[in-house]
Order: sequence, then structure tokens, then C-alpha cells
Amino acid sequence: MQDIGDVAEAFRTARGFGSSPLYSRLLAVVAEDRSLLELAARTRPGQQPTFALFGAVHYLLLAGARDPLAEYYPSVAGAAARPVDGCTGPAFARFCAAYSDPIASLLGTRLVQTNHVQRALVLRLGLALLRRAASAPVCVVEVGCSAGLNLRADRYAYTVGGAPVGDRSSPVQIKVEVPDASLLPDLDRLPEIADAVGIDLAPPDLTDTDDRAWLRALVWPENSHQAAQLQAAMAVVAADTPRVVAGNAIEIGHPVAATLPPGLPRLVVHTATRIHVPAKDRPAFDAAVAAFGADGPLLHLALEDDQLVAPSGRSGFGLSATDARGSRTIAVADGHLAWLEPLPPMNGTPWL
Repeated sequence: MQDIGDVAEAFRTARGFGSSPLYSRLLAVVAEDRSLLELAARTRPGQQPTFALFGAVHYLLLAGARDPLAEYYPSVAGAAARPVDGCTGPAFARFCAAYSDPIASLLGTRLVQTNHVQRALVLRLGLALLRRAASAPVCVVEVGCSAGLNLRADRYAYTVGGAPVGDRSSPVQIKVEVPDASLLPDLDRLPEIADAVGIDLAPPDLTDTDDRAWLRALVWPENSHQAAQLQAAMAVVAADTPRVVAGNAIEIGHPVAATLPPGLPRLVVHTATRIHVPAKDRPAFDAAVAAFGADGPLLHLALEDDQLVAPSGRSGFGLSATDARGSRTIAVADGHLAWLEPLPPMNGTPWL
């Protein structure tokens, strides 16, 4: 259980839901409804109740729950979905009351494990930065990797700032708006990957129908393109799954780091993961990430700071890069990586 006051604050102050008119409306509805807040408080500690509650409801609707609320979900009703209106909030409240037990069960057992495949660009960007610095093979670690889809960033096709890169034949097609791609490293020039491993509290199993359904439910109802990306990436990764270790990075980070070949550069990546770490545990989380640099040069990329403004004036998430020389913000991006605006520090200093 979470503190109900904290849950109300999470719904009142939530940002980044601009691509979902439905969720944008429901944030305000939940924030003012005591019964809905009490239900959302069943979310596991450390997890964001906004994503968890909306994901649980979406999961049940996608599974076939018959209710008028489904009419508002393009993922269920398709092009015939009703636009958000004055009846949306009451429909959501009635659904949650009718399905409170299965929703509470999902909130108590599931984690927010969104695999936005667009974010694979962060890992590919890190690989390109390391290749520019040295030709040695590298070790890749993703903390909070969910099913490990983004660990296969080298298997996907990208269009970045209008230019194609990556595996052009891949069924996973990622398009990212970049206004000044000249600041990016060569994304087609990657180092050899000596080892790749993900860490997640409870990694979803891509061979499990229910786990795949939960990942699908975490994609917002209007985002059909992201849903199609997810399905394609799950098929690619299920055929060649990366090594993923279950556990808390704070507890298992050191043992996992010890399995990596010593002396090689390490790329450690996490995107929208630290936000789900309880505030009191974040210093230990940061220390666990830094510990991956004990036996080799470390480049740490984090897409976590959601209060930055890009050069264009758009609000976004800061992409920070940390190595032995310190930490700097190298880009500002949309939280789902629909766009990315590189900053001069990306090319202004050497790495490692």
C-alpha cells in the first residue's frame, strides 16, 4: 500500500501524458475521487500509481472485459472510439468499482515495466559514443530492462533526423525526430558487444501470454504505433533473448558486474527507471550503477530528468551521460523518444 496523500499528489502533478487525451482527463478524475485514490494506493511501493492503475484497467479491457468504458479506448474500439467527454470520468469510476478486486490484484502483483522500444535509441547512442572513443569490445548493462527488448538495439532499423541507420531489414522500425543530427555520433559505427545483461525486479517472460499482455497494456490506448513496435520487438527478442537477471540492482548489481569481462568499457543505461525507485533508496541505486565501473571504464546514460527544456522550447527529459570526467546533459528528448534534441556536450568532449 502507498500513502493516499502521496498517490493523490502523483495524479495531480503527473506530467508527460500529452499523447493520451484519455489519460490526461483521467488524471484529474482520479485525483479528486477518494475511492479511486484508495484503489490506486494498492500499487506496490516505489511504483508510479498513475501508470499502474491505468495499465491495470487497460489490461482488463484488452482481455475482453465488457463495459461501456471500452468505447473510449482506441486500442479496443478502434477508429470508432468515443472522444473524451463529460461521461468519461464517471465511466472510469464505475468500471473501477465493478472490477476493484482484479484491479487490486494486478496492482499488488505487477510492476510498471513499460518497454518503449523507441528508447532503444539511447542504448545505440551510447554504443556509438563508445566506438568513437575506442575500438575495444564493450559490455552493455540495462538496469530496469523489463523484458530486455532495448538490449537488442543493434537489431532494429532507425530513421534518425531523416537518415536511415541500423538493420534496414528489421521488422522493428524506429523513427526519431532530430533537428540537428550533426551533433550525433555515427550511429552505424558500433563496437563489438562482448557481453550484454539486463537487470529487472521481475523480468517478464516473452514466452508467457499473460506477461506479453501486461506489456501491451502498459502502452497507452491511443498509441497504436508504439503497440505495433512492441509486438514486432517482442517477436525479434523472443527468438534470441538476452541475458536478464531478476533482482534489485541495489542488491545484485555488484555480483552481476563481477560476471562481466574485466577491463572492457561498460555502457550502463536506464530510461524512466529511477523514477520507480523509492526516494530513500535512490542513493543506493546510484551507487550500484557507479559500481559497474570498478573493473572497466564506465559510460552511464540515463534518461530520467523530466523537467528540462530543449533548445526548441519543448519540455522533455534530460539525457545525462556520466564517465570518469563527470556528468553532463547531452540531449533533451521526449519521454517516449519521439524526438531528441542533442546538445553540444554530446560532441564537445572526449568520452572515457
